[in-house]
This record gives sequence, structure tokens and C-alpha cells, in this order.
Amino acid sequence: MSDSDAALDFSFDERVAIRYDALRGHPPDVSRQIGDWLADLIPDDGLLLEPGVGTGRIALPTARETCSVVGVDLSAEMLSALASQVSPNLQLVRADLEVLPFCSDAFDAAVCVHVLHLVDAKRVLSDILRLVKPGGLIILGRDWVSPDSFAGMLRNVFRRSVVEEAESVQFPTGARGLVTILTELGAEAVNGGEEQTAVEWQTSLSPQLVIDGMRSKDDAESWVLPEELLERVMAKVQSFAEAQWPELAATQPVTRRFVYSSFRVR
Repeated sequence: MSDSDAALDFSFDERVAIRYDALRGHPPDVSRQIGDWLADLIPDDGLLLEPGVGTGRIALPTARETCSVVGVDLSAEMLSALASQVSPNLQLVRADLEVLPFCSDAFDAAVCVHVLHLVDAKRVLSDILRLVKPGGLIILGRDWVSPDSFAGMLRNVFRRSVVEEAESVQFPTGARGLVTILTELGAEAVNGGEEQTAVEWQTSLSPQLVIDGMRSKDDAESWVLPEELLERVMAKVQSFAEAQWPELAATQPVTRRFVYSSFRVR
């Protein structure tokens, strides 16, 4: 990463375990299910790499006697916040994700969740292919929110407002784009790279919480916007929300899923 990218990461540090986990955190039972699902994909006594371990919401429930996890992050603050919860089967490494400091074929699998929009995705995925043993899995996971929910409505307004306000914006590579990158790099897409559902659950969110997450750049799509453009876009999103829901802090039920696509290293 460049120095400017590192500066962006510092602003992300300020939000450790606050709005980030409020928006993307998983209920304890869902967290356990995600950990069980992921650990089952790894051979017994296998070693899993998680670049962008963040607050540990994936790594912590996955690390267990049958599965060890190495979590990597550039953020010293995030790693420090996570260190107090570390289990014996979770090791933490501070490193630039674009220069992962490991030997080839060191891991049985790797999982990336909400991190590739912060880096050169092709470069990082190419390096992960080097690090995962032949026959091992690379798993791309993400949190899905029902497009029919108020959160989905807000996302649509956000995207429409960006198109209206921006002369040109390069959005992060989406799920389908990442499938293309990995297959072009030589990985074998499992189930054609189509996303599968690991866990589905119901949760409660408020419109204001979702809006605050967009504004604070917790969202991958808002992360790339210059501050002045983001301010104009969020004014439109806020205005839409105020017209739709009188009580923006009131919570509403939302269907959420943790979805993933997986790839076999040839």
C-alpha cells in the first residue's frame, strides 16, 4: 500500500468495534454457526489465513482445536483490540496485505471478507494463490442484506445519487469481478463461483445506523468517494430517509445472510 492508503487505514482504526461491528457484527449464535461452517471446510489440524482479520468476527469463532487461524491486518489498533480476545489457535500478524510475509504453500485455506476493496485485489489474490497449498480453498465471504428491506432501499438511493452527483467514480470490484480475477489467475471455481448461503438470520437495524455506516465509510462503496462527493450523496440519502421514516433511530427487522463463493487452488 502507499502512504496515502495507510492514512486511510488510520481513520478506519478510529472506528474499531463501534459502528463497524454494530453494522456487520454477527449475533453470538450466528457467529458460532459461521465458525462451524468455515472450520468444517478446513482439514483437521489445518491452517487458515485471513487477510484483513479486523475485529476478529470471522477468525475468533473459527479458531479451535481442529483449525488454527493466522489473522493479518495493517491496523495496529484493530490488532490491539483483538489481542485481548485471542485464543491459543489464533495468531495475529501486522503486515501489508499486498506483501504477505509467508512462505508458499503455507496454508490449507484462506478466507477474505470485506477487505479486497481496500487493496489491489488482483495482486492480493495472486499472492494468496501462492500461499495456499494445491487442493486448498480460497473463500470469498460477505454479508448480504435483503434488497427488499429499508437497508436495500437506502443502498439503491445511495447508488443512484452517486451516479447523479459524480462525473466518474471507480467502484470497488464486486463479487462477480472477483470470480473473474480468481479464475483468470488459475483457480477452479466451485459451483461455477456462484455464491452460496452459509447462514441466514433476522436482525434489527435502524435507518440512521445504516446511514451513519455509509457516511463514516464503513461501506465498501462509500469508502472510495471523495469527501465532498460523499457529503452531497449522503445529503440526498438522509433527505430520502427522513421522508420515508419519521423515526430514523427506530429499528426494523432485516433479513441478513453470510454468503460465500469458493475456489480450489489447482
